[in-house]
Amino acid sequence: MEVRLPGRGAEGVVRRGFDYEEWLRAGGRGPQGQWNAHDIEHLVLVVHGIGQKLSERVETFDFTYAINTFRVLMAKQHELMSTTHSPAAVLPINWRRKINFDYDDAASSDQFEENREAPIHRPFALSDITPNTIPTVRNIISDVLLDIPYYLSKHRSRVLHAVAAEANRIYRLWMRNNPGWQGKISIIGHSLGSVIAVDILSRQPTVPPPLGSQNENLSEEDELLLEFPVRNLFLAGSPVGFFLLLNRTNLMPRIMSKTRLASIVRNIPNSDDDLDDELDPADFEPEKIGINHGGVYGCLAVENIYNVIHTSDPIAYSLNPCVDPEYAANLRSAILSVPIIRKGIFRKLFSFMNKRPGSSLQRHASETKQKVVDSARYSFTRRPSSSSRIPQIELETRDFKYEKIVETRMHCLNENGQIDFVMQPTGALENQYISILTAHSGYWESKEFAYLVALECSRQEGVENTFKSFRAVRK
Repeated sequence: MEVRLPGRGAEGVVRRGFDYEEWLRAGGRGPQGQWNAHDIEHLVLVVHGIGQKLSERVETFDFTYAINTFRVLMAKQHELMSTTHSPAAVLPINWRRKINFDYDDAASSDQFEENREAPIHRPFALSDITPNTIPTVRNIISDVLLDIPYYLSKHRSRVLHAVAAEANRIYRLWMRNNPGWQGKISIIGHSLGSVIAVDILSRQPTVPPPLGSQNENLSEEDELLLEFPVRNLFLAGSPVGFFLLLNRTNLMPRIMSKTRLASIVRNIPNSDDDLDDELDPADFEPEKIGINHGGVYGCLAVENIYNVIHTSDPIAYSLNPCVDPEYAANLRSAILSVPIIRKGIFRKLFSFMNKRPGSSLQRHASETKQKVVDSARYSFTRRPSSSSRIPQIELETRDFKYEKIVETRMHCLNENGQIDFVMQPTGALENQYISILTAHSGYWESKEFAYLVALECSRQEGVENTFKSFRAVRK
């Protein structure tokens, strides 16, 4: 017997008479293609933005529902990829419910009420200064929009500590339920959550401390330490570019091993071989590329940064120019789309060929699968050689050496050679002005965004393992 539980954009299934032994014999996967947690190779933690205080009044605005929808989309995109890798586990970081901005860090509600009895300088709360008029509008403003000035005030450290503590708590629970798990971890930050994630990751050491090594006497900065390394950071509807502008700082790659840096330099696609021969290896020392040791805003302890922008989202800003504006101006926009993959008989034949190891059919299937993955509508052509695409007069003014260094820096921030990925309005009747109403909150229902996260979390590390359709291409 099955009972389907409706949710917001997703549904759960409760089964009676579930046979656990049969489930184990099936490889730890249920009838819906669910994976055993021990098979999960990637964990994705999602930090929400503004508005979660409103979920206390209106349950349908709860961030967990949105993540359920996104989790289902990622599973569907993963199924279409025909990969042997397990889908990523996606868990929300609900930090807003941990904070009450009416009270200070050490003050409880009882202490607050006691202080109100003092003869002078009695503290007041938001409810005290809010008029009783237009309550619906005022409640929306206080529950949604006020999260931004709260973060920009003295409460910023409280927000950062709440997010770091909740992320570590979720990680400890995951490790407790999956002892010995050695997968990768990525973070998705949406809206204000992306700003919080960048702020926290800018403060992380290059190598995180081992689990359980922290003692009780921690400094305020140590309390922000994450207990796990972060491989990828996905930003959605992010104003991080504006915050980098406010801090007058560039986006900088974190120091890495010489082996990884050499691998990035060696495997950058579409490089000009003649130019590579003229460059001195000393030009690619970390200091000359712009790699930082950390401890500054904008230098994140991650391997790859992805900034997903909906063209109609007024909150989202670009990040490519935060690395180098002139280089970013010469990159084509990377427009996200989901490739169309046939189903039915073709899919069964495709699966049959994959099960025959060592055969020519398997090799052909592997090549076909790679072509399908690279067949998105925004597939890019190979960059033409410098002699064919640039007039002679421009050759005299361009600094090819500097461009090569910036290109390397960009690949150190994202192995695809770019950070910005663009989503466009879908549907014949949609345009950028109509989509403004739903663009900022619509990332969790986007197949394109789910496809990007699923594909990039499942691929192997290294520039040489990136997909052609995600690689940067110059104009």
